[in-house]
Parts: sequence; C-alpha cells; structure tokens
Amino acid sequence: MDPEDDQDIIDSIVNALESDEERSFSPSQTRSDSNRTYSPQIKRLTQPQYSIKKIQSPIIGFKLDCWTIQPFSLDDDSYLDGDLILKCKDQTNSRKIQGLFEKGSDEQREFIFQKLLPGIVTLANDIFGNYVVQRILEQGNQQQRELIFEHLSQQILVLSYNTYGCRVAQKLLEISYNTQKFDQIFKLISMQVRNLVIDTNGNHVIQKIAELVKSQRSDWLIDGVLGQIQKLSNDSHGCRLIQQILEVSSASQLNDIYMELLSIQEELCLSQYGNYIIQILLQRGPTDLIYKIQNAIIKNLEKLSCDKFGSNVVDKSVNISVYMRKQILKVFMHNMNIFYRLSNNCYGNYVIQNFCKQLEYNQLIKLSYDSSQFNTQFGQHVYQALQKLKN
Repeated sequence: MDPEDDQDIIDSIVNALESDEERSFSPSQTRSDSNRTYSPQIKRLTQPQYSIKKIQSPIIGFKLDCWTIQPFSLDDDSYLDGDLILKCKDQTNSRKIQGLFEKGSDEQREFIFQKLLPGIVTLANDIFGNYVVQRILEQGNQQQRELIFEHLSQQILVLSYNTYGCRVAQKLLEISYNTQKFDQIFKLISMQVRNLVIDTNGNHVIQKIAELVKSQRSDWLIDGVLGQIQKLSNDSHGCRLIQQILEVSSASQLNDIYMELLSIQEELCLSQYGNYIIQILLQRGPTDLIYKIQNAIIKNLEKLSCDKFGSNVVDKSVNISVYMRKQILKVFMHNMNIFYRLSNNCYGNYVIQNFCKQLEYNQLIKLSYDSSQFNTQFGQHVYQALQKLKN
C-alpha cells in the first residue's frame, strides 16, 4: 500500500474520533424517568468509575471501545430509586448499598432501611444480600436493630441451616449477647442442637454460641454431641466443636464425652481431624485418661508412626511426656528392627528424628544401631540426625 494512502486512512480515523458523537452509559444516567440503566460492570473502587463510549468509524467499519472518566458518587440519591431489595441480590449493587449505608447521612440510612425491611428475611438468606443485613446490624441504630431482630428471631432455625443465613444468625447472636434477645434465640436453637451440630451450616452457629457462653452453659452442648462424636470427629467443623467443648468445660462435665472418645481413640488417632482431638486430650485430659491413651499409643507405635495423621499423635506424646520417651526407648532397645522400619518410612522417620532430639544424651547412647540398616533416603536423614546429636 502507498504510504500516502496509509496517512489518509490514519487522518480519517483521527477525524472520526474527534467528530463522531459520543454515546455513553453510566450508573447516574437515565434513558427515561421510569427506566434507569445501571452498569453491572461498575465496581466500587477508590479510583473514579468509568463508562464505555462507543464510537463508529466510517473507515474501518466497526466500533472501537475506549474509556472516559465518569465519576460515580456514593451520595447520589438517584441510586436509591427502584427496587433496593432486588439490587441487594446483585454483587456489585450489594457493595454499593453497603457503602451508601456506611457513609450516607442518617436520612439516607433510614430510607435504605425502610426499603429493605419488608424483604429482610429473603436478603438474610441470599448470597449477596446477607452482607447488607450484616452491615445494617453492625452500623444501624438501636431501633433498626430491634426491628430486624423482630423479623429474624422467629426464623433463626431457617437461617441457621442456610449457607448464607447462618452468617446472619451468628451476627444476631453477637449483637444480642447478654440481653434477653440472646436468651430468646438460644432457647430456639437449643431445641435443635443435636441436628444443628451435624449440619454443615448449623455447626457454625453452635460454635458461635459456644464461643460466646464459654463454660457458662456447656451442658446443653455436651448433650447435643453425645452419641454423635464419631461422626463429628471426621468433619473439620465438628472436630473444632469438640475441641471447644474440651477447652471450656470442666472435667466433671466431660466424663461421658471422655468415655465415648476413649472407645474410638484408635480411629481418632488415624483420622485427618480426629488426631487433633487426641492431642488435646494428651494435653488437657485427666491423668487416668492420658495414661490409657499413652499405653494405646505404645501398643500401636509402629502403625501410628507410619501413618500421616497418627504420626502427629506420637510426636505430641513424645514432646510432652517423659514417661512416653522412656517407654518408647524401651521398645526400641528390645527390638531395633522397629527402629529401623520407622527410620526408613516416609512418615516414621520424622517420628524417630523428633524422638531422638527429645532424648537426653545418656539415653541416646543406649541406641546401638547399624548404619547399613538406614537403606532409604528417609533412613539417611535419620542417620545424619543421629550423628549430629552424638557429636
């Protein structure tokens, strides 16, 4: 193509860009008094918002997209027109309404609140609307909180079982704690505690109550988990709930819990989540319970040490108990083949290294080992660690 033709095309495009009428859409513009157009792409940022300007070029025959600054004000009352309940169910609009409620005037806050109150239950269970409800509970005035409580308190069980509603339920519990409103919610929830503790969403609500009341009211929670500990122990949230119970309850309250845990201790040691419960029992449990668990660990030392989760339990017992270090040393002195098998295992070698580090020097030299038995890369790690400890 001739260079002069190239320049003509460039000049034509520049002229088109400069002369064509701009057609832009922004959150604050309307097509008519009754039909406002909002851009779903606009996100609340600290930087100015932008809108797309479509420009038709007569030369190249298609539309070019370019950006022009179109600032959006959170204080723009026109944004509050229309169905606010529906807007709260959209991610971008939910964020904007939260920002308006947070930074707006008292009049704007009250206007938003009155528009949302009829649909507050629906919003509390919505993926984006629940954040708006939480924001109002956090930053609304006392009267607004009380009105929300009146609408949601009787729906607390529905909220507790819902993926998004359980977040609002937890916020209600936080805000109403140490008031009669909390007692009212607590009474409703405690009636369903056995079902809630094993529900993915309800479990979070129970944990929130346990966190708030601590040891003041733990009997209801213990009654809720008894007979279900095996199922709860194999779930991350259920495991955390049991840990909370063990941390906040007195020994006299936990007798039945201890009995049930002891009956499945071997399974718990090998469980992804249950092993943490055993570790807590080794630290906080009564002496007779700890002794029973320790003996079970020694009896199943090789099996536990060669397991990804069981090895954590063995490590914990070695770290906190002189008795366990002495007993395990006796096992190895009696049968060094166990020592070698653990040393050459991908998990067991860490147990051996940790065990040796915890021994006193006069105990360590009692281990008479053959260097040729460390015949894997894991065994070599153990051998090198032993050499360092002895030198």
